[in-house]
Amino acid sequence: MIDATHSTLLLRPAAGDHRVRIYDHDERLVEEVADFLDEALRGGGLAIAIATPPHRAELSRRLSGFSGVLGKSETAWYTGSLILLDADETMARFMKNGEPDAAMFEATIGPLLAQVPGGKALHAFGEMVAVLCERDNYEGALRLESLWNDIARRHQFVLFCGYAQDLFTSSRGASAYQHVCAAHTSVLSIYRTLPRSSDAASRIAAGNLESLQFEVQRRREAEVTLRKRERELAEFLDNASEGIHKVAADGTVLYANRAELSMLGYEWHEYVGHHIAKFYVDGRQAMSILSRLASGEVLRDEPATLLCKDGSTRSVLIYSNGYFEEGQLRYTRCFTRDISQQVLAHRELEQTLADRERLLNELQKADRAKDEFLALLGHELRNPLAPIATALQLMQVRADGETERERAIIQRQVDHLIRLVDDLVDISRITRGKVELKRSSVRIHSLLERAVEQVTPLVQQRGHRLEVEADQDLVCDGDFVRLAQIVANLLSNAARYTDAGGLIQLSARAAGPDRISIHVKDNGRGMSPELMERLFEPFVQGPRGIDRAEGGLGIGLALVRSLVELHGGTVRAESDGPAKGSEFTVLLPRSQPSAPAALDSAPDEHRTAPISLRILLVDDNADAVETLGELLAMEGHEVVTFTNPTTALANLADYRPHVAILDIGLPEMDGYELGQRVRRLAGDGCLLIALTGYGQEADKARSRAARFDHHLVKPVKYPELLAVLPCPGGAHGRSRPGEGSTS
Repeated sequence: MIDATHSTLLLRPAAGDHRVRIYDHDERLVEEVADFLDEALRGGGLAIAIATPPHRAELSRRLSGFSGVLGKSETAWYTGSLILLDADETMARFMKNGEPDAAMFEATIGPLLAQVPGGKALHAFGEMVAVLCERDNYEGALRLESLWNDIARRHQFVLFCGYAQDLFTSSRGASAYQHVCAAHTSVLSIYRTLPRSSDAASRIAAGNLESLQFEVQRRREAEVTLRKRERELAEFLDNASEGIHKVAADGTVLYANRAELSMLGYEWHEYVGHHIAKFYVDGRQAMSILSRLASGEVLRDEPATLLCKDGSTRSVLIYSNGYFEEGQLRYTRCFTRDISQQVLAHRELEQTLADRERLLNELQKADRAKDEFLALLGHELRNPLAPIATALQLMQVRADGETERERAIIQRQVDHLIRLVDDLVDISRITRGKVELKRSSVRIHSLLERAVEQVTPLVQQRGHRLEVEADQDLVCDGDFVRLAQIVANLLSNAARYTDAGGLIQLSARAAGPDRISIHVKDNGRGMSPELMERLFEPFVQGPRGIDRAEGGLGIGLALVRSLVELHGGTVRAESDGPAKGSEFTVLLPRSQPSAPAALDSAPDEHRTAPISLRILLVDDNADAVETLGELLAMEGHEVVTFTNPTTALANLADYRPHVAILDIGLPEMDGYELGQRVRRLAGDGCLLIALTGYGQEADKARSRAARFDHHLVKPVKYPELLAVLPCPGGAHGRSRPGEGSTS
């Protein structure tokens, strides 16, 4: 704060003509200063302007018609009518420790004032004092005004100073203002011009009046600014994109912006002035919210449902707090976010999830129904195939040469039907992960031989040439039967899609130290890129002729991929395009060869029971039980057959069988119950074999639970049946329960 006592020490009475302009716009100041300098210049006198760069540039532009205008640094002395100097650079020559030095000021300004021609006018404009005020150095500014007054006593000139009104808005500036007025002979303000007077007290009094007027104006402008900001805030709230409303402590709506009204569809008078509970679906919730706000609670994400004018509703989240005076709630400020779309989307999502769950349940039911259907289909197809296959075996044993060709045809078709049924059941089991591998060390050469043996009838039928090349020492860890199925399916695929007389090449080799590659290559129809992308998906097939000579259901390659992946391997297909052949490559993990006895995991199809057995055979299919009984009798066994399980049990005590071969799908009681009764009556010495069309894992598990020793699926290959019959030794050579095959 600048006090009067301190200012008196700094100030000198104003001498000569020392004017000051309090301005609010630069344009107004520059115009007035230009006229002031022009007055001296037109009379042949000297004009000096010590100004800030913007003002100096504008003055130079306005007074450019006069010769002698200085456009360079003020460090050089120039002769001429107009001298323009930079305020900062000039002031730097006489400032010392933040204060103007009298001697240095005289040395800087005195030579300039001495250049005026004799009898000519000298007008000087200075902004150095204003620069000091801008830097909050009011004491330095008043000191500089006194130095100007001192030098005016020794030189004849008119001095013009300029101060922006903003320099006096602070408390220090307001205090300095009256002293600035006292330091000049006249004050030109934005309000009025104070009269000239040599009486400093008068000038101070006038400055006080001017200061009061200035303060009134400042406050008036501040009020205008405040009102402008209030209008801007009101406009901002009214045009906010989210709903805003204000509610009195008694629940009356005091204000609502456009978004709030638009959201609910009300006019101002229909909403403001009414109780807020009127606009809630549950008015009790509105009262609860007011009560909570009155207790000082701040609401965040408070869900509510509001009523619209048209009767519809809006789901919103409310953010609100209260305004208190003397501990009492005066009003609440509420921000309403419309989340109707989100709520609707959430409900739709919930409905979608519910529909999805329902569809999943339906799919699961359909999947179970499909599995049950496949199981039933397998059973119903295998039952008639069993007596056909057994009858063919009987015909072969009897060596009826006249029907050999016909038997071969029937055998091929039966084998084809059996493979179709097996594929249908297998694809369902494998895709559901219901297949368990029976792993052992498998010699690759042996499994290739088994696969070739399975497809030889098809290859011969189509007149293909099959070339096989395999390393004898390659061994992998896996399920012999499933691995042979993989190769057989690839060979069958090659045979079907290669024209008659084509070439099929089967090879196996090492693919590095830990992999084995098996290749099936043909010169057949090839594949398009589009087909190869979906080749291993179920039921995908290549183009077929109208005769469907290729056969199959389109699931063989899907089985290949699933079985290969179960073994930890990969399979890929390659083709250069249609009519350019195909090649399938299977990569399997390689293992080291073990003892030769452990390598051959294939069932011995040529093993026969060397002893005569008493065999009980029960099947409700008369053809099946008759043909199988006859075939076993030809092997030297004593066979009794029944189509009814109750009759079989009635005769069990008299017969005392070594082996009981039972169908599962029997009338009156199923094969599982029959097996349990046979076990109780005949004891553990009787070998129980389930021979059935049911081949699912669940069926085999039930067989084990009923204490069956073996579970064979119709139509069983006759050598496989003979392989499980008892050998010499033990109680009729019977295996203990659980040791037998469940194939």
